[in-house]
Amino acid sequence: MPLTKILVIFNPVAGHKYFKGFKEYFFKQSRKFLPQTEFDWLETRPDLAGQLKQVELNNYQRLIVIGGDGTIKEAANFLLKNKIDLPLAILPQGSANILASSLNIPLTLNQAIKTACLGQQKKMDVGLLNGRYYFLICLSIGFWSQVVNETKRGLKIKLGFWAYLFTYFKQKRSRHNNFKFSIDGKAFQSSGNTLVVANALSLFKLKPKKPIDFYDGQFDIMVVKHKTFLGFLTMGVCALFNKRFLPFLFRDCGKKIIIQPSAKNHSVQIDGDRLELKELTVEISPKKLQIIA
Repeated sequence: MPLTKILVIFNPVAGHKYFKGFKEYFFKQSRKFLPQTEFDWLETRPDLAGQLKQVELNNYQRLIVIGGDGTIKEAANFLLKNKIDLPLAILPQGSANILASSLNIPLTLNQAIKTACLGQQKKMDVGLLNGRYYFLICLSIGFWSQVVNETKRGLKIKLGFWAYLFTYFKQKRSRHNNFKFSIDGKAFQSSGNTLVVANALSLFKLKPKKPIDFYDGQFDIMVVKHKTFLGFLTMGVCALFNKRFLPFLFRDCGKKIIIQPSAKNHSVQIDGDRLELKELTVEISPKKLQIIA
Protein backbone atom coordinates (compact mmCIF):
# COMPACT_ATOMS: atom_id res chain seq x y z
CA MET A 1 0.00 0.00 0.00
CA PRO A 2 1.51 3.39 -0.98
CA LEU A 3 2.33 5.91 1.67
CA THR A 4 -0.40 8.47 2.21
CA LYS A 5 0.80 10.58 5.15
CA ILE A 6 4.25 11.42 6.54
CA LEU A 7 5.22 13.48 9.58
CA VAL A 8 8.34 15.60 9.06
CA ILE A 9 10.20 16.51 12.27
CA PHE A 10 12.38 19.55 11.59
CA ASN A 11 15.07 20.86 13.94
CA PRO A 12 15.66 24.52 12.98
CA VAL A 13 18.86 24.78 15.06
CA ALA A 14 20.70 21.64 13.94
CA GLY A 15 24.35 21.82 12.90
CA HIS A 16 23.69 23.01 9.35
CA LYS A 17 22.36 26.46 8.46
CA TYR A 18 19.28 26.11 6.28
CA PHE A 19 18.93 28.16 3.12
CA LYS A 20 15.95 30.43 2.58
CA GLY A 21 12.97 28.45 1.34
CA PHE A 22 14.32 25.13 2.65
CA LYS A 23 10.86 23.89 3.69
CA GLU A 24 9.32 24.60 0.29
CA TYR A 25 12.31 22.99 -1.46
CA PHE A 26 11.97 19.86 0.69
CA PHE A 27 8.28 19.52 -0.20
CA LYS A 28 8.96 20.06 -3.89
CA GLN A 29 11.69 17.41 -4.02
CA SER A 30 9.79 14.91 -1.88
CA ARG A 31 6.68 15.09 -4.01
CA LYS A 32 8.75 14.09 -7.04
CA PHE A 33 9.20 10.69 -5.39
CA LEU A 34 5.91 10.46 -3.48
CA PRO A 35 3.40 12.57 -5.44
CA GLN A 36 0.29 11.23 -3.68
CA THR A 37 1.61 11.74 -0.16
CA GLU A 38 0.51 14.35 2.38
CA PHE A 39 3.30 15.82 4.51
CA ASP A 40 2.80 17.41 7.94
CA TRP A 41 5.57 19.64 9.30
CA LEU A 42 6.55 19.66 13.01
CA GLU A 43 9.23 22.17 14.06
CA THR A 44 11.01 20.99 17.19
CA ARG A 45 11.15 22.77 20.53
CA PRO A 46 13.37 21.76 23.51
CA ASP A 47 10.79 19.14 24.62
CA LEU A 48 10.32 17.05 21.48
CA ALA A 49 8.85 14.14 23.47
CA GLY A 50 6.16 16.46 24.83
CA GLN A 51 5.36 17.61 21.31
CA LEU A 52 5.08 14.05 20.00
CA LYS A 53 2.69 13.15 22.81
CA GLN A 54 0.26 15.64 21.29
CA VAL A 55 0.46 14.01 17.85
CA GLU A 56 -1.66 11.04 16.78
CA LEU A 57 1.22 9.06 15.26
CA ASN A 58 -1.07 6.22 14.16
CA ASN A 59 -2.24 8.53 11.38
CA TYR A 60 1.20 8.39 9.73
CA GLN A 61 3.03 5.76 7.73
CA ARG A 62 6.51 7.22 8.28
CA LEU A 63 8.53 9.82 10.17
CA ILE A 64 11.23 11.85 8.47
CA VAL A 65 13.62 13.57 10.88
CA ILE A 66 15.57 16.58 9.58
CA GLY A 67 18.39 17.26 12.04
CA GLY A 68 21.44 15.78 13.70
CA ASP A 69 22.15 12.68 15.74
CA GLY A 70 20.60 14.23 18.87
CA THR A 71 17.26 14.97 17.20
CA ILE A 72 17.14 11.52 15.63
CA LYS A 73 17.87 9.93 18.99
CA GLU A 74 15.04 11.88 20.66
CA ALA A 75 12.53 10.78 18.04
CA ALA A 76 13.75 7.17 18.16
CA ASN A 77 13.60 7.14 21.97
CA PHE A 78 9.98 8.25 21.88
CA LEU A 79 9.09 5.45 19.45
CA LEU A 80 10.97 2.83 21.48
CA LYS A 81 9.68 3.83 24.91
CA ASN A 82 6.10 4.01 23.67
CA LYS A 83 6.39 0.80 21.60
CA ILE A 84 5.40 2.56 18.38
CA ASP A 85 6.48 0.52 15.36
CA LEU A 86 6.76 3.34 12.83
CA PRO A 87 9.54 3.58 10.19
CA LEU A 88 12.05 6.37 10.83
CA ALA A 89 13.81 8.12 7.95
CA ILE A 90 16.70 10.56 8.30
CA LEU A 91 17.69 13.77 6.53
CA PRO A 92 21.14 14.37 8.11
CA GLN A 93 21.66 18.05 8.93
CA GLY A 94 23.74 17.82 12.12
CA SER A 95 27.34 18.54 13.01
CA ALA A 96 28.73 14.98 12.77
CA ASN A 97 25.91 12.82 11.29
CA ILE A 98 27.48 9.62 12.61
CA LEU A 99 24.18 7.72 12.54
CA ALA A 100 23.42 8.57 8.92
CA SER A 101 26.97 7.73 7.89
CA SER A 102 26.78 4.36 9.66
CA LEU A 103 23.51 3.57 7.87
CA ASN A 104 24.95 4.54 4.44
CA ILE A 105 22.43 7.36 4.15
CA PRO A 106 23.68 10.03 1.71
CA LEU A 107 24.84 13.30 3.28
CA THR A 108 23.97 15.36 0.22
CA LEU A 109 20.51 16.93 0.46
CA ASN A 110 18.83 15.68 -2.73
CA GLN A 111 20.08 12.11 -2.36
CA ALA A 112 19.10 12.09 1.33
CA ILE A 113 15.56 13.21 0.41
CA LYS A 114 15.35 10.44 -2.20
CA THR A 115 16.50 7.84 0.37
CA ALA A 116 14.04 9.13 2.99
CA CYS A 117 11.19 8.72 0.49
CA LEU A 118 12.18 5.55 -1.38
CA GLY A 119 14.72 3.81 0.87
CA GLN A 120 14.46 0.26 2.14
CA GLN A 121 12.87 -0.46 5.51
CA LYS A 122 15.09 -2.42 7.90
CA LYS A 123 14.86 -3.40 11.55
CA MET A 124 18.01 -2.27 13.37
CA ASP A 125 19.48 -3.22 16.73
CA VAL A 126 19.51 -0.71 19.57
CA GLY A 127 21.37 -0.62 22.87
CA LEU A 128 19.70 -0.53 26.28
CA LEU A 129 21.58 0.76 29.33
CA ASN A 130 20.47 -0.37 32.81
CA GLY A 131 17.10 -1.37 31.41
CA ARG A 132 16.20 2.29 31.02
CA TYR A 133 18.25 4.28 28.50
CA TYR A 134 18.14 3.45 24.80
CA PHE A 135 21.00 4.37 22.48
CA LEU A 136 21.59 3.89 18.77
CA ILE A 137 25.29 4.50 18.13
CA CYS A 138 27.55 3.93 21.12
CA LEU A 139 28.22 4.25 24.82
CA SER A 140 31.58 5.36 26.18
CA ILE A 141 33.12 5.86 29.59
CA GLY A 142 36.44 7.49 30.36
CA PHE A 143 38.53 10.06 28.52
CA TRP A 144 36.64 10.24 25.21
CA SER A 145 33.38 10.46 27.11
CA GLN A 146 34.82 13.50 28.90
CA VAL A 147 35.80 15.07 25.56
CA VAL A 148 32.30 14.60 24.14
CA ASN A 149 30.66 15.95 27.29
CA GLU A 150 32.91 19.04 27.40
CA THR A 151 32.50 19.99 23.73
CA LYS A 152 30.24 23.04 23.55
CA ARG A 153 27.19 23.00 21.31
CA GLY A 154 28.15 26.30 19.66
CA LEU A 155 31.54 24.86 18.74
CA LYS A 156 29.92 21.75 17.26
CA ILE A 157 27.65 23.94 15.12
CA LYS A 158 30.67 25.87 13.81
CA LEU A 159 33.18 23.04 13.37
CA GLY A 160 31.15 19.82 13.19
CA PHE A 161 33.13 16.73 14.23
CA TRP A 162 36.34 18.80 14.35
CA ALA A 163 34.96 20.46 17.49
CA TYR A 164 35.58 17.19 19.35
CA LEU A 165 39.20 17.12 18.17
CA PHE A 166 39.59 20.77 19.25
CA THR A 167 38.40 19.82 22.75
CA TYR A 168 40.66 16.75 22.65
CA PHE A 169 43.73 18.91 22.03
CA LYS A 170 42.83 21.13 24.99
CA GLN A 171 43.14 18.21 27.40
CA LYS A 172 46.44 18.18 29.26
CA ARG A 173 46.76 14.42 29.25
CA SER A 174 44.89 11.26 28.48
CA ARG A 175 43.87 9.80 31.86
CA HIS A 176 43.85 6.02 32.20
CA ASN A 177 41.43 3.76 34.08
CA ASN A 178 41.63 0.11 34.96
CA PHE A 179 38.40 -1.11 33.37
CA LYS A 180 36.79 -4.26 34.76
CA PHE A 181 33.93 -5.68 32.74
CA SER A 182 32.29 -8.86 31.54
CA ILE A 183 31.13 -9.80 28.05
CA ASP A 184 28.39 -12.43 27.98
CA GLY A 185 29.55 -13.65 31.39
CA LYS A 186 33.29 -13.78 30.60
CA ALA A 187 35.40 -11.45 32.79
CA PHE A 188 37.94 -9.00 31.37
CA GLN A 189 40.29 -6.37 32.80
CA SER A 190 42.08 -3.82 30.66
CA SER A 191 43.87 -0.54 31.28
CA GLY A 192 43.06 2.31 28.93
CA ASN A 193 41.67 5.83 28.64
CA THR A 194 38.24 4.96 27.16
CA LEU A 195 35.90 2.00 27.03
CA VAL A 196 33.44 2.02 24.12
CA VAL A 197 30.39 -0.18 23.55
CA ALA A 198 29.48 0.39 19.90
CA ASN A 199 26.28 -0.60 18.13
CA ALA A 200 27.67 0.91 14.91
CA LEU A 201 30.41 3.36 14.12
CA SER A 202 31.29 5.34 11.02
CA LEU A 203 32.69 8.80 10.39
CA PHE A 204 33.04 10.59 7.05
CA LYS A 205 31.95 7.24 5.50
CA LEU A 206 35.09 5.55 6.93
CA LYS A 207 34.29 2.18 8.48
CA PRO A 208 36.37 -0.52 10.14
CA LYS A 209 37.56 -3.42 7.99
CA LYS A 210 35.72 -5.70 10.41
CA PRO A 211 32.18 -4.26 10.19
CA ILE A 212 30.40 -2.74 13.17
CA ASP A 213 26.79 -2.65 12.08
CA PHE A 214 23.23 -2.28 13.29
CA TYR A 215 21.97 -5.68 12.17
CA ASP A 216 24.32 -8.34 13.60
CA GLY A 217 22.68 -8.69 17.03
CA GLN A 218 25.78 -7.79 19.03
CA PHE A 219 27.97 -4.93 20.23
CA ASP A 220 31.63 -4.29 19.54
CA ILE A 221 33.52 -3.54 22.76
CA MET A 222 36.76 -1.55 22.59
CA VAL A 223 39.24 -0.25 25.15
CA VAL A 224 41.37 2.55 23.73
CA LYS A 225 44.88 2.62 25.20
CA HIS A 226 46.78 5.48 23.53
CA LYS A 227 48.52 8.14 25.64
CA THR A 228 49.59 10.58 22.90
CA PHE A 229 48.15 12.05 19.69
CA LEU A 230 50.36 9.66 17.69
CA GLY A 231 48.77 6.82 19.64
CA PHE A 232 45.33 8.28 18.83
CA LEU A 233 46.12 8.13 15.11
CA THR A 234 47.52 4.60 15.42
CA MET A 235 44.40 3.52 17.26
CA GLY A 236 42.33 4.83 14.34
CA VAL A 237 44.38 2.72 11.94
CA CYS A 238 43.82 -0.30 14.22
CA ALA A 239 40.06 0.19 14.10
CA LEU A 240 39.90 0.77 10.34
CA PHE A 241 42.12 -2.16 9.34
CA ASN A 242 41.33 -4.57 12.19
CA LYS A 243 44.96 -4.87 13.33
CA ARG A 244 44.55 -6.59 16.66
CA PHE A 245 48.29 -7.03 17.23
CA LEU A 246 48.90 -3.31 17.76
CA PRO A 247 48.84 -2.41 21.48
CA PHE A 248 46.53 0.59 21.32
CA LEU A 249 43.18 -1.18 21.06
CA PHE A 250 41.41 -4.05 22.82
CA ARG A 251 38.45 -5.31 20.82
CA ASP A 252 35.82 -8.00 21.33
CA CYS A 253 32.09 -8.45 20.76
CA GLY A 254 29.05 -9.63 22.70
CA LYS A 255 25.39 -9.16 23.56
CA LYS A 256 25.53 -8.24 27.25
CA ILE A 257 28.25 -6.14 28.88
CA ILE A 258 28.50 -5.38 32.59
CA ILE A 259 30.99 -2.63 33.52
CA GLN A 260 32.05 -2.45 37.17
CA PRO A 261 32.25 0.93 38.94
CA SER A 262 35.42 2.98 38.56
CA ALA A 263 36.74 5.17 41.36
CA LYS A 264 37.98 7.71 38.80
CA ASN A 265 35.08 8.27 36.47
CA HIS A 266 31.32 7.68 36.59
CA SER A 267 30.60 9.98 33.64
CA VAL A 268 28.99 8.04 30.81
CA GLN A 269 28.23 9.27 27.31
CA ILE A 270 25.47 7.65 25.24
CA ASP A 271 24.89 9.13 21.79
CA GLY A 272 26.17 12.51 23.03
CA ASP A 273 24.12 12.63 26.26
CA ARG A 274 25.85 12.64 29.64
CA LEU A 275 24.78 10.38 32.50
CA GLU A 276 26.27 9.92 35.97
CA LEU A 277 26.09 6.21 36.77
CA LYS A 278 28.15 3.63 38.64
CA GLU A 279 27.64 0.05 37.54
CA LEU A 280 26.54 -0.30 33.95
CA THR A 281 24.61 -3.15 32.34
CA VAL A 282 24.39 -2.83 28.57
CA GLU A 283 22.21 -5.19 26.54
CA ILE A 284 21.48 -5.45 22.84
CA SER A 285 17.85 -5.23 21.72
CA PRO A 286 17.93 -6.89 18.29
CA LYS A 287 15.77 -5.62 15.43
CA LYS A 288 14.04 -3.16 17.71
CA LEU A 289 13.67 -0.03 15.53
CA GLN A 290 12.36 0.34 11.97
CA ILE A 291 14.76 2.51 9.98
CA ILE A 292 14.84 3.69 6.34
CA ALA A 293 18.29 3.17 4.82
